[in-house]
This record gives sequence, C-alpha cells and structure tokens, in this order.
Amino acid sequence: MMQPHVKRYLIQFGGSMIGYVLVLFGSVYILRAGEYGPVITGILAVSPVIPALFGLHAVLTFYRAIDEFQKRVIAEAMLIASLLVGFGTFAWGFLEGALDLPALPTIWIFPALIGTYGLMACILKWRYS
Repeated sequence: MMQPHVKRYLIQFGGSMIGYVLVLFGSVYILRAGEYGPVITGILAVSPVIPALFGLHAVLTFYRAIDEFQKRVIAEAMLIASLLVGFGTFAWGFLEGALDLPALPTIWIFPALIGTYGLMACILKWRYS
C-alpha cells in the first residue's frame, strides 16, 4: 500500500507538471500567434515557471516527510549532481572561448541537473543496499 506522503507527493507533483505543460503550450501558442511588447512577452515566456514552483513545493514537502536514510541519499545525490553539472558548465565556459565552441543554452542546465541527480540517486541506492 502506498504511504500517505508518497500519494500526496504524486498528486501534488503530477498536478503541477500537468499545469506546467498546459501553461507551456499555451504561452508558446500565444507568443507565436501575435506580437506583444517586451513586458507581455517576458511574462508569457516565464509563465510556465509558476506551476513548476508548485512542483518545487511538492518536492520539499515530500523531502520533509521521508526518513533520514532517504534524505541522505537524496542530499548526497543532489550534491554530486550539482557539483558535476556546475563544474561541467564551468569547464564548458572556458572551452567556449579557447576552442570557439558554441554557447551552451542555459535552458538545458536544469534538465541536466535533474537527469544527473536521478542517475546519482540510482547509483547511491544501489551502493547503499
């Protein structure tokens, strides 16, 4: 049977991600449908962040409800992921200038962080079990 905090997390996070997708597609549709001033364009461009913040709240609520071992795995995985992605983007910045490489689009840094975190969490869970 699913623990109450897991069920709550799935509902809250899932709802926020559905909201994110709807706002993302809606904002892209509106932006492509017409021309707006810089303020409206900026607001529409960042509007998907609002439902994503509800996802952040769901993650924090879930983290506060789990046991110490799970917290340790999550914290260690996020620390390793942050350092790997941080140093990776830092190194890429040096290489951009030295080797005339293309600029790294910043929109991919957060997905890289989350993906690296997921990989590290799997490795750490395997290592600790």
